[in-house]
Amino acid sequence: MRRRQIFRFSAQSETLVEQFLRSLRKIALLDEERESFVFTQRPNEQPFEFHCVIVQGGIEVQWVGDGLLFLGAFVDGLTSEFKQVSMEDA
Repeated sequence: MRRRQIFRFSAQSETLVEQFLRSLRKIALLDEERESFVFTQRPNEQPFEFHCVIVQGGIEVQWVGDGLLFLGAFVDGLTSEFKQVSMEDA
């Protein structure tokens, strides 16, 4: 089942958001596409796909598979980097 959420926060620039997303390649494989960042599992981990698109005021995320561990790290990183973060199902 595909899940879709929007994470809202205040960032000084889109570049800072891009840098944050690129920093997540420490914990997952990253494929940067034209306007999105696609994360997948590392070898020997449960499969997931986590698509991120930077939108006005945040990041829109669509994910499928066993991505709860990545989602937890994603949210932890967002709150560490951008402080106040809200999430809504889309």
